[in-house]
Amino acid sequence: MAKTRRYKVGCSGSGWGVWEIATGNKVRGFGRSRIAALEYWYELEGWKKPAVWY
Repeated sequence: MAKTRRYKVGCSGSGWGVWEIATGNKVRGFGRSRIAALEYWYELEGWKKPAVWY
């Protein structure tokens, strides 16, 4: 059974960030660092990070 995601990553005018899906509130911003946003998102969701990010 698939788990429901609680957060999402996106890009806004202020850069990359992680948002909570239920409330739409930004959890944390990362400026221009997309990879840092993805790593933080994986941590929040409890997922295993890939060895190499492309």
